[in-house]
Amino acid sequence: MKKFSFLLLITLLMLGCQNNSISVKAEFAELETNSEASLRGLFVVDENVIWASGSGGTVVLSTDSGESWKEMKVQGAEENDFRSIYARDKNHAIVFGIAGPDFGYSTTNGGESWEVVYRDTTAGLFFNSLKFADDRHGLAVSDPIDGKFFVIRTEDGGASWQRVESLPPVEEGEANFAASNTCIEFLASGKAWIASGGKAARVFYSEDFGLTWDVAKTPMISGTASSGIFSVAFQNDKAGAVVGGIYDQPEINTNIAAYTVDGGKNWLSSETMPAEYRSCVQSIKSGTHSFLFAIGKTGCDVSTDGGQNWKFVSEEGYYTFRAVPGQLSGFAAGSEGRIAKISFGHQ
Repeated sequence: MKKFSFLLLITLLMLGCQNNSISVKAEFAELETNSEASLRGLFVVDENVIWASGSGGTVVLSTDSGESWKEMKVQGAEENDFRSIYARDKNHAIVFGIAGPDFGYSTTNGGESWEVVYRDTTAGLFFNSLKFADDRHGLAVSDPIDGKFFVIRTEDGGASWQRVESLPPVEEGEANFAASNTCIEFLASGKAWIASGGKAARVFYSEDFGLTWDVAKTPMISGTASSGIFSVAFQNDKAGAVVGGIYDQPEINTNIAAYTVDGGKNWLSSETMPAEYRSCVQSIKSGTHSFLFAIGKTGCDVSTDGGQNWKFVSEEGYYTFRAVPGQLSGFAAGSEGRIAKISFGHQ
């Protein structure tokens, strides 16, 4: 049963209509999942099929736009935390956990059964994010091993994975964040980006489906284990944005967002920052309209100019968000099994 928590009217300047002020309605509807898991993995196949994953080996699935949910535990992984998930449809999904040696699991029958698709006994592995460019090409990233991010890639839809050795070395104390399964962006063109935080806040980028990598500095806040870039999103091959901050000091909003117009080779500080720390940024596109939506545990913001300026929307907080493809709507997930449907409409 849906609970409509609040209705907001905000004025946005949409890309493609930059000379006209458009009134946009943002409607949040909290959904009953009957789950108590902390949900940081989220994937929206379409307006009907939504998958989420999280603590306690939990996966939840809705096939009716969030009206009802099926909660399941992956057998043998009840102590794992599935921070990452990808799905093709209501039957096929892959989850990655932060604990091993069995990190990756897949299902072909809507979660009725799961099989291990990635096992690794390397000490120190902690997978932060999983992202697919299409049904075949995927990337997953773990915290550094032997001075480099541990990145694996697949070309067969996740059935098999190979480590990528060609990444630039990390700086001392540099890591990824598993806050929202969005420290990787991966487009169908083969362009890919991995965001980092900690002692350094940088963006690693690839133009060949993750085979080779370069790295770019950013002006984002960094220097402590809880600071840096938490999320990266691209609207196309050139225009992208990153958000983050300090997760245990969310009120600090200096240098917590940046943007690029050259595919991630160079990054500029946003002129107007999000109100506070944000753990997730995503692109929303429908027809000629395109904007960025950032969310975190203390609220959310919108940018209609590619991340240059952000406008505060609400104090309603969630860990992660995914848009419904081709629509001005999406779903957010957070603590204690919380999932909300968010609808953006024009007036």
